Amino acid sequence: MAANLRGDVTGPRREARAVPVSIPFGPPRAPGAGSSGARGRLAPAPARSSRSLAGYLVMPRPKDAVKALLMPLTFGLGVLANGGTDGRTVVRALLVLVVLEFLVYPARYQWNDIRGFASDQRHPGEQDRGRLPGPLSMARQRVVASGVVAAGRLAGAGLVAVLPGLDLGGAVVFVIVGVFGVAGAYEALRAVATGHHGGDATPPAGAALVLLWITVGAGYAVRGMTGLTLAVDLRERPVLAVAAAVTLWAYGVAFVTSRWAVESVAFARLHGQRGGWAADAGHAREHLLALTRWLPSSVDPRALSGPAGVSLRRWAALRGRTPVSAPWNIAVTVAGAAAAVTGSLLTVRSSGAVAGQIAVLGGLASLAVAYLPRLRPLVAAAGAAGLLVTLVAISVPRPLVAVLPWLAVMLAYLHFSAQSLDTMGYPGRAARDAVRQPLAALARLAIGRQTWQVLTSDGRPARG
Repeated sequence: MAANLRGDVTGPRREARAVPVSIPFGPPRAPGAGSSGARGRLAPAPARSSRSLAGYLVMPRPKDAVKALLMPLTFGLGVLANGGTDGRTVVRALLVLVVLEFLVYPARYQWNDIRGFASDQRHPGEQDRGRLPGPLSMARQRVVASGVVAAGRLAGAGLVAVLPGLDLGGAVVFVIVGVFGVAGAYEALRAVATGHHGGDATPPAGAALVLLWITVGAGYAVRGMTGLTLAVDLRERPVLAVAAAVTLWAYGVAFVTSRWAVESVAFARLHGQRGGWAADAGHAREHLLALTRWLPSSVDPRALSGPAGVSLRRWAALRGRTPVSAPWNIAVTVAGAAAAVTGSLLTVRSSGAVAGQIAVLGGLASLAVAYLPRLRPLVAAAGAAGLLVTLVAISVPRPLVAVLPWLAVMLAYLHFSAQSLDTMGYPGRAARDAVRQPLAALARLAIGRQTWQVLTSDGRPARG
C-alpha cells in the first residue's frame, strides 16, 4: 500500500526553491508486490533482533514505560482534591500500580506481540520497536517462553489480590478484566481491519479502522480510573466518574493515533523524485497508514538525517499544523473539554449549569493549542490561566487543583505532538533502565548464570 505525498519536500518559508527529495516506502519489492495479486506477501525479515529474549521478558515494550505515569497521576489528583490520604491507601495504590504496570499490562503486551509475531519481524523498524524478538526460525520457542512468562505474571497478580488486610481483590479484578477486555476488543477489530489492503492508495478509513482508533483509548480509561478510584469514592459521584472516563478515553485516542501517525514514518524512505507510504498487506499496518491522509504534505529538510539525508527518523510529523479533522485533534479537543469539567467536579460535588460553560472553554482552548502549532506553549498557558480565572469567578474551591486535569492533558499533547521516530519513548528510557537492572539481576540469580547467558545470547549456547 502506498500514499504519495501531496507536495514537494520544501525548506523553511524564507527559501523559495523546493528541495528535490522523495520518499519510497518499505523494503524493495518484486514487481507486483503490494498489488491485489501479491496481497499478504511480506518483505524479507532482518536476520535477528537487537533485543535479547531475556530483556524482553523482563520488560516488554520499554518505550511504553511513560504510560505507567497515568495511574499515579490520577491517584495524586484524587488525593489533592480530597486534601490528603492515609498510609494504607498509599500502600494499596502502590501494590495496584505494580499489578497494573508490571504484571497485567506486560502480559497483555506479550499476548499482542505473540499474535503479531510474524508481521512484527518484517516491520522496517523491527530492531527498535521492543517487540518479541525473533528470528522467525525460533518462533515456537519465543512464543512458548513469552506465553509462560505472561501466565506467570497473571498468577502473580492473583497472589497480590489475596494479600490479607488490604482488600485488593476488587481492584485487581477490575484491572485484569478491564485490560484484557479492551485487549480482546482491540485484537478482534485489528484482525478485521488490517492485513487486507494492497495497491498504491491510502487505506480507506472504514468503520472497522475508525472503531479500532476509538477502542485503543479504553485502555487509558482503565489505567486512569484505577488510580482515581483508589483515591476517590466514585460510587457516590457518578457524574465525576463519567467525566473522568471520557477525559481518559479521549486522551488515549489522541495519544495512540498521534503515535501511530509518527510510527507510520517507518514505512517512508527518501529516494528519487517520488514519495509515499507503502507496506505489503502482510505487514497489517492499515491502522497506521490510513492516518497518513492527515499528515503534512511537505517535510522541512532540516528534519532529514542519515547518509546523504535519506532518513525521516527525525521528522516530527505532528509538530506543524494538521487538519482539525485529524483523529488526534478531535480527541484532544474532547479530552480538554471533559478534563475541564473533571477538574471542577473533583473539588465540588456538583457544579450545576456551569459545567457546560467550563466544557466549552476547555474544549475551545484545547482546539486552539492544536491549531496554532508555533504558539502551542503560549496558548496552553493562556488557556490554563483563562480556565483558572473562570473557576475562581464561579467560586470553585481549590481552583489550582481543579485546573490540573486540563493542564496535564495539554502538557501531554505538547510532548507527543513533538515526537519523531528518534525521540519517541525517550522519557521512559531512564525509568526503564532503573527498573531493568535490578529485575535482570534477580532473574539471573533465579535461573542461574548459564541459563541467563543462553537467554541473553538469543539462544546460542555460552562458551566455557
